[in-house]
Amino acid sequence: MGNGYGIWISFVLAVWSYVAMIANLGPTWLLNDPIVSGLFVGAVVGNVPLGLALGGTLELMSLGLWTYGGATTPDYTTGAIVGTAFAALSKLPTTEAMAAGMAVAVPVSLFMTQLDILGRSLTTIFIHGADRAVEKQDEAAFSRWHLLGQLPWGLSRAIPVFFAIWLGSGPIQTLITNIPAWLTRGFSTMGHILPALGFGILLTFLPIEKWWTFFVLGFVMFAYLNVPLLGIALAALAIVLIYFSLKPVEAAEEQAEEAEVEKVEQAPSPVTHKDLVNAMWRHNLTLQLSWNYERMQALGFAWSISPILKKVYPSKDDYFAALKRHMVFYNTNPAIGSPTIFGASCALEEKKQPEVGDSLKVSLMGPFAGIGDTVMAILMKPIFAVFAASMALRGSTGGAWLMLALGFIWFYLMFPGFWLGYKQGLGLVRQMSSGAVTRITDIASTAALFIMGGFIPSILASVKTPIEFTKKVTIEGKEVLQTVKLQSTFDAILPYMLPLLLTFGVYWLLKKKHWTNLQVLLLLVVLGIVLGAFKLL
Repeated sequence: MGNGYGIWISFVLAVWSYVAMIANLGPTWLLNDPIVSGLFVGAVVGNVPLGLALGGTLELMSLGLWTYGGATTPDYTTGAIVGTAFAALSKLPTTEAMAAGMAVAVPVSLFMTQLDILGRSLTTIFIHGADRAVEKQDEAAFSRWHLLGQLPWGLSRAIPVFFAIWLGSGPIQTLITNIPAWLTRGFSTMGHILPALGFGILLTFLPIEKWWTFFVLGFVMFAYLNVPLLGIALAALAIVLIYFSLKPVEAAEEQAEEAEVEKVEQAPSPVTHKDLVNAMWRHNLTLQLSWNYERMQALGFAWSISPILKKVYPSKDDYFAALKRHMVFYNTNPAIGSPTIFGASCALEEKKQPEVGDSLKVSLMGPFAGIGDTVMAILMKPIFAVFAASMALRGSTGGAWLMLALGFIWFYLMFPGFWLGYKQGLGLVRQMSSGAVTRITDIASTAALFIMGGFIPSILASVKTPIEFTKKVTIEGKEVLQTVKLQSTFDAILPYMLPLLLTFGVYWLLKKKHWTNLQVLLLLVVLGIVLGAFKLL
């Protein structure tokens, strides 16, 4: 297994790893699923059953893993690509080839988490480049920064895959073996704590000081009652709607807002159906190309809605001011949630209600992320994956087609989701708030805080300390050593104490100390590496 493949096969597999990653970022196609990649690589190297078996095994290992809030998980897709290629290269019997392939695939999957974090961090360069382009009113540069944002994502897979396949397993295994353990721990810890930045930013947009009780309710349901996220989302919807249905609305305020809505809806629109289709395809195909730790999907959202803004704001100054307004933090489920939010934002921009649109976007992205991630990661994907893996392990290509079908289902749902949000427009506001535009923000904000109360500890659950203390105690006249785990002490005081402290620490720096997102990001990177290296976190 020391020799690699020719340069052309290495190039083809590198291109596949690039395309598979980009397809997942935009249209949520599951080309990057381990079984799908196992089938493709198996076909290229001439051993489809081996590729399916490795892909199916890695698929089962990935059950339950999901990039909640931008969390980094082992890259079993790259593991499937490299593992299948090496297993086929070994020319061993199937059972032994599987063992050899897994021996390479697993460490490669874990090693790729470090490159994944690096790729996600480098994309921060692109969001700041887009900021400068907007300030200079350079639309071409603004578009380039978004579209080129895919490079760190794709190349972080394509380059290591190319050299791994070309050089053979020997150098790759040597590289992985020689990485200092402290550095690996540091990068791993950094990956665990970085999602706290997104949550901290999101909290700055939500009225947590006013509605903190709803956050506490969500936290108690998750931490003490073990209610799953979908259950928390449903409870949030019910409790929030009941609360606001019992809260009286001033009649004069409601009538004034309804009159304003009717006035806006009757205004002629410069936006054409072609503009809407253009914006919809931009969103559905490229939303996450420039995803970054600082503002996540913000640049993709701004670039996608730009055709609408250009028609609504013919003045160049007004157009770029609107673009800048959409460059703030944004992150939600890209398939179930974001299309509807995006469609509603397009409608509200078209109706020249940017304040309502911005409030709706900020308020709904949290709840929609919780619902969308729960439906996709907890309900749909595990069910499909189990069936697909069982077929793949039997040598059937049906498993790969099943996972591809799931990806295309998610992609298909994005289109009716967009038109649902757009066609409702201000009607969505009226339906959810009985005509009171000011109440929609409160409803969505409180629901978001309710769900985030469970969402934050669930995503940051891996933020724990391994610190232990030993002390001598006397039991029945004998001295024995007793081990005290610091994490157990924290849990006894307050479950998920460290995730909460981390998230609200980020919130405090952003909201109270006015740190920039980049400053907090750099702080978390340093903290993650140092605390992980010294085994403090």
